[in-house]
Amino acid sequence: MMISKKKYKIMKKKKRARCLCFYNRIYILKINSHTCVSVGMSQDHRRLDTAMVCDNIVPLLKNNLGVTVKFIIDHIRAKFNYTISYRKAWSAKNKAIEHIYGSWVQSYRDLPWWLMAMEKWVSGTVIRFETSPTAIHGEVHFERLFLAFKPCIEGFAHCKPIVQVDGTFLTGKYKGTLLLAVAQDGNAHIFPVAYAIVEGETKDAWNLFLKHLRENVTPQENICLISDRHASIKSAFENPSNGWNHSSSHVYCIRHIAQNFMRAIKNRKLRKYAVNMGYAPSEPTFMYWRHKIAKKSPTALAWVDDLPKPKWTQAYDGGIRWGHMTSNLAEAMNSVFKDIRGLPITALVQATYYRMAKLFERISEAVHKSNSHVVNQFDRQNYTFIVEETEDPHEGRPMDIFKVELKEKMCDCGKFQALHLPCSHVIAACSHANLSYEPFIDDVYKAATVFAVYDRPFPAVRNQGLWPDYLGDVVCPRLDMKRTKRGRPKNSRIRTEMDEFEKRENRCGLCRVSGHKCHECPNAAGPSN
Repeated sequence: MMISKKKYKIMKKKKRARCLCFYNRIYILKINSHTCVSVGMSQDHRRLDTAMVCDNIVPLLKNNLGVTVKFIIDHIRAKFNYTISYRKAWSAKNKAIEHIYGSWVQSYRDLPWWLMAMEKWVSGTVIRFETSPTAIHGEVHFERLFLAFKPCIEGFAHCKPIVQVDGTFLTGKYKGTLLLAVAQDGNAHIFPVAYAIVEGETKDAWNLFLKHLRENVTPQENICLISDRHASIKSAFENPSNGWNHSSSHVYCIRHIAQNFMRAIKNRKLRKYAVNMGYAPSEPTFMYWRHKIAKKSPTALAWVDDLPKPKWTQAYDGGIRWGHMTSNLAEAMNSVFKDIRGLPITALVQATYYRMAKLFERISEAVHKSNSHVVNQFDRQNYTFIVEETEDPHEGRPMDIFKVELKEKMCDCGKFQALHLPCSHVIAACSHANLSYEPFIDDVYKAATVFAVYDRPFPAVRNQGLWPDYLGDVVCPRLDMKRTKRGRPKNSRIRTEMDEFEKRENRCGLCRVSGHKCHECPNAAGPSN
């Protein structure tokens, strides 16, 4: 066979290379230590699958539902000396939850049985359960659930007449939203009063929640509802069939007002002035901050003037807010429920019951400040006083003057009307007239009233073997509520304009000193010699 001269040379080169490789072959006999492992190389192991990780973290989740994925990764690394991926740890945690509490689909089927047991053993519990029919006979879809326990309903009558409402999303296999109504007792303790599991913060969902909340939990007059400016909440409050707009008030959270202000005006300094307007306890203080906005921006002034003053200011609300300018009580409860929001629905309802039962098991600056006030009695018959506030009681230099009317329960500082507690000026006036200031303290702050909030027994649910048989329809989750998006669902709140962002100071990448960049660093080494 004839081959070309070029092809012959190539074959000769390959043969010579094979011979060189044979004679120069290196045999590795022993390795003392690895020096070629990349830091970024994955340390996961295919045998260490989600089932094995699940078996090792089940005891952790039984004791603490708040175990984070990062903690699971550290736990597996300490036990097996392998670092698993975040996705594997997240999947293993969901498997462990399903192992402990059952599958999500079965949890929907068990929900009517649990609710029936609560109606039997926990009398007085308000349960409103809504379903929709399916194509299969004997099966229904879960829609909404409203839940309020009798001790919470009776305890609210001794709390401040305010209700804060908010919603937080569920993080389990099926989408949904947990709606909360929260109050506060006279000892500044958060007091949850009602819950609801709905499809989202829609108009129909808020109508259901506010209607049953008004009918069964908060039927008292002069109740103040505090929320954000969500259009669905406003619509549900103004709906006459829900019963809120006759003898109650709806006000806005000042943090959400500040968020809306930033979206419209985009000025942090003016936002601070607007927040100070909302917190101002008296009309002169309110007008002071309003004038500062007027000097800076007529557009911002028109924006704040467009809002009804009783809806967002303390100076013009008539004391109905009791000093609560935000919906932070509901936000705090959202963080309390953060670790159980990923549970199956029946386990979530059970967790709210047991946590409320545990809550029911827990059963002066103004006086010091009043010593620096000078009181001039103005009208003995009407108990009207002029109180001069001084910076230093020894100098006697007047700082400001306030009028106090004890019969009308009014002080020019505005704190007496807003908080329903005697301010330092009222205490100084009472001391001057040899009167006790205790009658001017609202009953809600007294110890007897605070104890009465938790003076109701929380009944216990009997053993599951004693529950009656459930013969109703089988409850199934809606298919459109299943999470189809890949990856883990978000379980933390998205930061918005209401959050304070700290601007990081730029530093040099070499010497970590601010004021210059790395290519301008005076401490950088010079050229090599």
